Amino acid sequence: MQLRHRNLSALLLFALACGVGWSFPETKSESDVFKMDEIVITGTKTERLLRHSPVATEVITRSEIEAMGAENIGEALEHHVGIVVHRDAHGDGVQLQGLASDYVLILLDGEPQVGRIAGKLDLARIPIENVQRIEIVKGASSALFGSDAMGGVINVITRRASSPIRLRFTNNLETHNTIDSRGTVEMNRGKLNVLTTLAVNRRDPIDLNEKDHSTTIDGYRNLTHSTRAEYQLSRHAKLLFSGQYFAQAQEGVSENRDVVFDRLGDIDNFSANVGTVYQIGLYSELVGKIYATRYRDESTVIDRGTSLTASSNITIQDLIKGEVQFDTALGTKNQLTVGAELIFENLESQRITGGEKNLTTDSLFFQNEFRPKPNFALIAGGRFDHHSEFGTHFSPKLSGLYRVTDNLAVRTSVGQGFRAPDFRDLYLDFSNPTSGYQVHGNPGLQPESSNSWNLGFEYQFRSALLGRLQVYRNNLKNLIEAERVGKSALGGSKFQYFNVSKAFTEGFEIELASRSIGGFSAAIGYAYLNGKDEDTGLTLLNRSKHGGNLKLTYTDEEFGFNLDLRGRYASKWGFYDNGDNVLEDEEYAPSNWIWNMRGSKQILKRLRASVGIDNIFDFRIPTYYTFAGRSFYGGLSLTY
Repeated sequence: MQLRHRNLSALLLFALACGVGWSFPETKSESDVFKMDEIVITGTKTERLLRHSPVATEVITRSEIEAMGAENIGEALEHHVGIVVHRDAHGDGVQLQGLASDYVLILLDGEPQVGRIAGKLDLARIPIENVQRIEIVKGASSALFGSDAMGGVINVITRRASSPIRLRFTNNLETHNTIDSRGTVEMNRGKLNVLTTLAVNRRDPIDLNEKDHSTTIDGYRNLTHSTRAEYQLSRHAKLLFSGQYFAQAQEGVSENRDVVFDRLGDIDNFSANVGTVYQIGLYSELVGKIYATRYRDESTVIDRGTSLTASSNITIQDLIKGEVQFDTALGTKNQLTVGAELIFENLESQRITGGEKNLTTDSLFFQNEFRPKPNFALIAGGRFDHHSEFGTHFSPKLSGLYRVTDNLAVRTSVGQGFRAPDFRDLYLDFSNPTSGYQVHGNPGLQPESSNSWNLGFEYQFRSALLGRLQVYRNNLKNLIEAERVGKSALGGSKFQYFNVSKAFTEGFEIELASRSIGGFSAAIGYAYLNGKDEDTGLTLLNRSKHGGNLKLTYTDEEFGFNLDLRGRYASKWGFYDNGDNVLEDEEYAPSNWIWNMRGSKQILKRLRASVGIDNIFDFRIPTYYTFAGRSFYGGLSLTY
C-alpha cells in the first residue's frame, strides 16, 4: 500500500541537516522523582502546584518519556501503576480503576479527542515528540469535564519552546521494519513562542500465527504534524494557538471460513484551537477558546480470491467546541472558577441508521476552593450538562486535601460521573464480512452513571523515599453492553446494545519511589482490582485482579549515560464466559510479565545514541495478546 507522504522522512532529515552546526542540549537529570513542585491543571482546571492540589493528580514527565523511549502515548502510560493499556487493531484502550476506555476522557491541552473505534482512541495519533507531561486523574471527573469522564481523565500537555532557536531530529529503527523519525523546531523570541513537530513512522504487518493468513498486528504508515504558539498581545493578554494533523494508512489480513480478506484503512484527523487569556487585576483571569476537530476514516475490505470489495465505509466525525472560563479570588481563602461550554457533534457514516446524526451539549460548571489554612483545602463543585438526546444531568464532586505534616498528605474525593450514549451505542448498524457478526444500536438507551470515592495517602520518608496509597470504589448503573439477540444474515451472531446491569469496581494502588542515590533510582507499584456485575455475580471480563510495575534507572550525568529497565505484570483475566456466569480456568487469559530495557549515551558533544529491547523474554500468545515478541531498536538524536 502506497502513502502519499512516504518520502517525508528523507525530506525532513535533509532539511534539518542543512543547519550550520550541531549541538546537544544539556541532559536534565531526573534525580528528583517526586516532582512535588510540578504545576498541574487537570484536577481543578486551574494551575496548581502538585503538592497543593486537593485532587490527586499523577504526572508522567518529559524526562520519564525520553528515558523509556516511548514511541507514543500508549507506551508511556502502560508502565504507570494502575493504568492498563489494551492494544489491538483499534488502537490503545486505556483502563483506569477497572473502567474501560469508553469511560476515560482523553484530552490534548484540555481539548477532547474524537474518532473512537470500538470505544478505543488510537493514542498513536497524539505525537510524543512535543509532550511536556501527561496528567492523570483517576475516578469520576464529570463535575468538570462532563460525559466520558466517568473513569477519569488523561490530559496530554504539550510543551512550549524553551530556546531562542533550536532544531532536533531523532530517528529510530526497530525489528519488523519499524521506523520512527521525528523532527522539532522551536523558537522563543520576544513576544512569540512557537514549537512545531513533524513525525513519520511505519511498521509492517506482523503475523505471529503461521497456521492461517490473518495478521496478528496490522501494519501502518503515519504522518503527524503539530504546532503550538503563544503571542503576548499586551501585559495582560495572551493569544494561544495549537493545531495538529494526523494521517495513517493501515493494512492487515483476516481469514474467515477459508476466505481471505485484505483490510485497508486511511485515517485523517485535523484539529485546531484558538484562545485568549486575559489577566484582570491581580487575582482574576478570563479564558476564552474555540476548538474544532475533524476525524475521517475510510475502510475497505477486499476478497482476495475474487478481488471484489466485500465492504467499504467512510466515517466523518466533526466536533466544534466553544468555552469560556473565569477564575477569581474571593478574599484570601476562596478561589472561584465558573465556566460554560457549547459542543456540537456531527457524524456521517454508512454504519449508522440514516447515515448522519447530530448531537449538542450545553454545559455550565463551577467550583470553589476553600483554603482556611495552608495545610487544608476543600473543593466543592459541579456541572450541569444539557444533552440534546437525554436532557439535563448534574454531576457534583467534593475533594479535600489535609497535609498532616510536611511529610504526610491525605487527599479524598467523592463524586458522580455519567456517560451519555455515543453515536455507536445509539445508531450503529454494522455487519462485519470477515467475521460474520452484526451489531445494532439502540436509540432507547439511558445514560450510564456512577458514584465514586477515592482516598489517598502520600508520605515522604525523610528525603529519599516517597510512598503513595490510593483506595477507591466505583458503583456503576445502567451499564451499556452488547447482548446477543439472534443470528446475523452472514451466519454469525447478531448483537444489540442494552442498559443491562449494575456493577462495581474497587481496589487499591500502592507505589514506592526513591530519589537518585549515586545515580540509581527505583520505583515499584502494585494494583489490586475487584470488579463484578451485581446482577449476575460474574467477575468483570478483561480485567486483571493483580498488576505490578517496576522501574530501575541509572544516570551518569558526567558521561551523559542513562540506563532504564522497566517491567509490568498482569495476572490472569477473564477472556470470555460461556453463559453460566462462572469463569472456568479455560475461560481465562494467562498472566504475563513484560520487560523492556533502554540505554542512551551522549557521543561527542552533538550526538546522542540509544539502543533498546522491548519484550526481553519474548512473551507472545496471539490468542489473547497482540505483543509483537522480542524486538530490538536503535536510534540517533541530533540537536542544533
